[in-house]
Amino acid sequence: MATYYVRTDGSNTNAGTGPATNQAWQTIAYAFANMTLTAGVNTLYIAPGVYRESPTLTVTPTVTNTLVITGDPTASQFSGVTANQVRVTGSSTDSTTMAAGNRFNLGSKSYVTIQNLYIEHNSAGNPSLAIVSTGDFVTIRNNVIFSYYLGGSFGGAIQITAPAATGNNILIENNIVFGCAIGIQIIAPAASSGVTGVIVRNNRISTNGWQNGYGVYVSVVSGSNMASVTVSNCVITQFPQVGVFFSNGNTTDKHIVQNCIIGPGATAISATTSNQVTQRNNILLAGNTLNNVATDASTITSDFFGIDFGQALLQGFGNLAPFGTSLNSRNTAFGTATSAPSTDLYGIAWTGATPDVGMVTYRSLSTIGNYLPTERNASTITIAPGSTSQSIELYLGVTGLTFATSNLAAYYVRNQSAPVAITLVTQTATGAWTSGGFAEISSSLVPGVYRLDVPNAAFAAGQPDVTIVVRGASGTNGAVLTVTLSSGGLTAAQTASAVWDATASAYNTAGSMGEAGQKLTGYSLASSQSFNNSGSIGSVTGAVGSVTGAVTVGTNNDKTGYALSTAANTTAADAVWNSTRSGHTTAGTFGQYVNAELVTPVTQSALVRMGPFQVIADGVATPMPLDIQKGAQHGVDIQCVDNNLSAIDITGATITTKVYNSGGTLVATYSGTATYAADGRAQFTITTTVTNTPGTYTATITRTTGASDTQVFGPLRIYVRDI
Repeated sequence: MATYYVRTDGSNTNAGTGPATNQAWQTIAYAFANMTLTAGVNTLYIAPGVYRESPTLTVTPTVTNTLVITGDPTASQFSGVTANQVRVTGSSTDSTTMAAGNRFNLGSKSYVTIQNLYIEHNSAGNPSLAIVSTGDFVTIRNNVIFSYYLGGSFGGAIQITAPAATGNNILIENNIVFGCAIGIQIIAPAASSGVTGVIVRNNRISTNGWQNGYGVYVSVVSGSNMASVTVSNCVITQFPQVGVFFSNGNTTDKHIVQNCIIGPGATAISATTSNQVTQRNNILLAGNTLNNVATDASTITSDFFGIDFGQALLQGFGNLAPFGTSLNSRNTAFGTATSAPSTDLYGIAWTGATPDVGMVTYRSLSTIGNYLPTERNASTITIAPGSTSQSIELYLGVTGLTFATSNLAAYYVRNQSAPVAITLVTQTATGAWTSGGFAEISSSLVPGVYRLDVPNAAFAAGQPDVTIVVRGASGTNGAVLTVTLSSGGLTAAQTASAVWDATASAYNTAGSMGEAGQKLTGYSLASSQSFNNSGSIGSVTGAVGSVTGAVTVGTNNDKTGYALSTAANTTAADAVWNSTRSGHTTAGTFGQYVNAELVTPVTQSALVRMGPFQVIADGVATPMPLDIQKGAQHGVDIQCVDNNLSAIDITGATITTKVYNSGGTLVATYSGTATYAADGRAQFTITTTVTNTPGTYTATITRTTGASDTQVFGPLRIYVRDI
């Protein structure tokens, strides 16, 4: 597989194989003609910016060399680029009206996906389309298409002509289309039966209300019959003619229209011939709801949309997903799950047991923090080297991701080693550890937080740290977690060997480990002997034991010569646990003292400090963003503190500052100079390498005193202002 990049400040003289300005191509049209596709999934990333062009795809993807054309509005693949829409327009300037014409022409190319774009075009022309294709295995998703129609002959937003021979793999989903004459036009292959696999779902379509307007228009390549098409969970409004129109079909495998909200307009669903369309679980608001289409008990024809048009936020009683099901609406779980998508337009699972009608489910956004595209979520934790079956939690700032989410990728990087890809697999929030397991913990209680089961090889001994990165999915810049492989912890094997399992027989003298008392060998006393006189064993009456060897006793009360000598230990008063630690630091002496670091008091520079560690700029009381004017070059005062804002001593330590741009790419590294080391204060000089480009940056401060003593402080956000 191959990966190519386009950015507005690139050059078509570049190779196109890297994301930097001196690597990426400048135009989409050039990329469409010059990519070399190799085995696997080939990807073209397009950076945020304005592209005034109308590209035609001329390279040829195949079943083994597929192509994904991806707008990158979060700039997750690019450095030095501010997050914004990837806008492709037909106007030469923003003050002139664009000419009619096709914007993206995919031609007859198959095995193509086009996604995450903001497309503008004038549909007053025939043909005049935002995206046009006559290929198979085509997916069009997550695009916003603004198309305006000012009269005359008319085109539309998306037109797909499925090949007559196959036509089984067309998916148009999660698009927002408005302003055009025809929203989506499907020209299906001729067939008297069969399901094409042409699916139109989770789309928001609004025509401009002029003459001849259709939301979804389905026709046949030739003949009077065609294979069926499914239209599910769409919201179609402002159509002067028909919301969903079928010019042909067949009575064996009928077209399906379900879980849609259609209206207002002239006719909601219409077909040229009866008994060729099945409609169910729809809300239809039109002058004429059905034409040559049978009614269904699950269909509602009344004047209540049940959609949140912004009223929850405007009127202060909630913050619902835009154009989603409104509070207490009948739309929740009104749809059927048969032939329906499993998630809504935003990739969120339906709130109820069955899908909502429309393309967005009911959910509140009030518990989800704003997505900040200017920095990655970075943090540091400590795990013992050699640990196995370890799971970590990461904040990705968006809900609904799964191990199979498009472009989602994970890697671990051991210190000074090459990145290693983590193969993501399915997991649950509480499931048993499995290498690469990935799962959302709770979209409602802790939205945006995910579990990742890290492969054991990442934490193998031999390196001081490992960095774990999860990135690539639409809507998130990802997360970066640095794990310090610290000897201050214990692996399970180390803990098991630290059991106090020594036998007492090896510790029967004072000074070893508590004096166990002397054993009397060969001098057991028969039960018939009574020793009532003090001075030998004390005043002991009764049986002391049993005879196990020859014992000669003079008279019954004569104990002369049988004081059992001074070797007998008759008291445990001195049997204290007074052994020194130095004799018990290895297994087999008395249980292995569990941490050799604790045998001898350590110096301050070797202490393992507990995070999270923070950094304060310019001597303020709490961590706050730092504002710097464009082009400035001056010293920045910092202070290293712990999570209680208490200073961390940096005496004798090496202080390094790393500055990352909004895409998470390292821009500059600076050496710091201690100014008041005992109070954690230092200074570094920020240069024009950073400040020449306005934007938001993230700085981390590394304090190093030895190979096993490193702490990372931050992040510190830096705003470079273009004043």
